[in-house]
Amino acid sequence: MKKLIHLFFNCLGYDIVKSQYNNIDQAKHLLNVLVSKKIDCVIDVGANNGQYGEFLRTIGYSGYIVSFEPVRAAFDVLKIKCEKDDKWYCSNLALGDKNEEKPMNVYQSTVFSSFLEVNTYSKKIWQSLENVKSEIVKIVKLDDVYAEIVGSTGSTNCLLKMDTQGYDVHVFNGALGSLKFITALQSELSLIPVYDGMPPVYDALEEFHKHNFYISGMYPINRDESLAVIEYDCVLVKRP
Repeated sequence: MKKLIHLFFNCLGYDIVKSQYNNIDQAKHLLNVLVSKKIDCVIDVGANNGQYGEFLRTIGYSGYIVSFEPVRAAFDVLKIKCEKDDKWYCSNLALGDKNEEKPMNVYQSTVFSSFLEVNTYSKKIWQSLENVKSEIVKIVKLDDVYAEIVGSTGSTNCLLKMDTQGYDVHVFNGALGSLKFITALQSELSLIPVYDGMPPVYDALEEFHKHNFYISGMYPINRDESLAVIEYDCVLVKRP
């Protein structure tokens, strides 16, 4: 009967796919990962104005979100959104591989704010990178605040999302002691470098692989004039 039903819809130009196998776009794939891995907390590093948290709610995720955003102006917008959601917490902090205070380059478009400086290639593409100011921010290791996250949420099965403009590997290395509670990652990686001094994309992937996280989905964020992908969102899952 199942074969007949499939054949009928195939003749009409449609196909029937189980929802857990439907990974046609990032939203569907990420929701599949959240459900299949039984994620009860998303640690959102580099939250900016809360766009990712809103995206999670839009795709149907109802668990806890813990967002970290160091840039004060962006954090103020994020905080207002968190106050309307009793399962969404936020901290005005950056995450990294050591506890310190450090200047961050804050650009007119705050989504590009980074500890690194944008390169010449980026400035030719995005005009909003011309205006930059420096802001001293506090950095902590995830390992040093993870117990506080568990205390606030009760969650012990997390997805670690990193969107830190070239600093994701530092965030990951500051979380090595917490990886037993992290079963999935999302990292924004650049195939074409957009910051000076950022690690090559394949070095970042090798670091994730060393700790048993493997690519589950790759979704382009932007392309240059030749249609080459500049950056992509990479979803990774921990293998058994």
